[in-house]
Order: sequence, then C-alpha cells, then structure tokens
Amino acid sequence: MTDGDSKLAPPISGYLCEQMSVGRMVEALEQLHFNKRDEARLVVDPGVANFLARASRAAAVDPNAKVRHVWRSIRPPR
Repeated sequence: MTDGDSKLAPPISGYLCEQMSVGRMVEALEQLHFNKRDEARLVVDPGVANFLARASRAAAVDPNAKVRHVWRSIRPPR
C-alpha cells in the first residue's frame, strides 16, 4: 500500500448538512472555492436551509435589505 492509498479524500467543502456543528458549517463556508466570476456551488440539505433562512430573518429586520448591508450591521467590529 502506498501513502496515497491510505489517505482519505478531503471532504466536499461545499456540502452542508444538518448533522454538522455550526462551527463546522462556518468553516465549510469560509473554505468555499470561487471561480473567476466570484461564484461557488453549495449543496445544502433541508435542515441547513431552514437554519440559514431563520438566521437570516433574525439578522435582517427588512427582508428586502441587501446581504452586504445586513452583513455590515451584524459583523463584529475589528
């Protein structure tokens, strides 16, 4: 057996499931790889979709607010 055979493939960073911790979900989001158009693919199961929707609603008083504006209001100061 060679070293390459004993190593497991890295987890798919763009896959979020409700069994992962919130910390692991954040890590997966931070490790997304973007193409030259600044786009990335993300696979989300129903549990994570519900969590993200509830968290987004809680963060944004105005449902029509732009993500960048809500982010500025909730991110911690540097």
